[in-house]
Amino acid sequence: MSAFVAVICGLKSEAAAIKASLSAAKIDSAKARIGVSGANAARAEDLAEGLIAAGARAVISAGLCGGLAPDLKPGDLIIGERVVSASGDVILSDRKLLAAAPQNILRVAIFGSDDIIESAEKKSQLFGRYASQTVDMESHGAARAAARAGAPFIAVRAVADGSTRALPKAALGAVTPSGGVNVVSVLIECVKAPQQFEQIAMLGRESGAATATLRRDFGDVFGAFLLALDL
Repeated sequence: MSAFVAVICGLKSEAAAIKASLSAAKIDSAKARIGVSGANAARAEDLAEGLIAAGARAVISAGLCGGLAPDLKPGDLIIGERVVSASGDVILSDRKLLAAAPQNILRVAIFGSDDIIESAEKKSQLFGRYASQTVDMESHGAARAAARAGAPFIAVRAVADGSTRALPKAALGAVTPSGGVNVVSVLIECVKAPQQFEQIAMLGRESGAATATLRRDFGDVFGAFLLALDL
C-alpha cells in the first residue's frame, strides 16, 4: 500500500475542488485520502483518527473558512500556524510542513468552532478574544486526532465570508451531515424572508471565489508537503 496523507474537509464541494486541484497538479490521487465531515468537528476527529490508523503519514485540514481579521477578503488562501478552540485547544502546525508551504501564503491562527459564527459581532469578538484570523468547523477536530497520534498536522484554507459578512438564517442549516447542501431548506427559508435571496447569492459568489482559489492552488501546496514528507 502506498503512503498517503489524510485530507479532512467539511463539504463535498470542497472535496471536489481538492480532487480537481490534485489532478491539475498531476499528483497521484492515491497520495491523498479525503474525508468529508459535514462541518462537524467530532466527525472530523473520527475521520482523521481512522485515516491515521490506516497509515496516513500526516493530516491536512482543507477547505473554506470564515474571515475574522478585517484585512482578509474572500478568495484569500491561508496556512494555519496553530488551531485554538473555546475548550482550550492550542495545537501548533508541524514545523516541517510550515516551512515547506509557499512563503507568499499568509500564516494565521485558526479558531475551531463547534457552532456556526453567523454575525459580524461574533466574528469581531473571536478575533479579539482568541487572536485568531480565521474560523472553521473542522480544523480543531482533525488537529486533535493528529496531536493525539503524534502525526504532522497543518491546515490550508480559503476565505469565503469576510469579517463583516453576516450569514442569513437560510444558510445556517444548509449543510447536511454528509457534507452536501440542503437546497430545499435554503429555498424554503428564502421564501419566508425574500430579502435573503440576495444575501445567499452574495455568499454564493464569495464561496465561489474561495472554492476557485482552492481548486487553483491546493495541488501545488500539497505537492510541497509531499516533498517535505518524502512521499
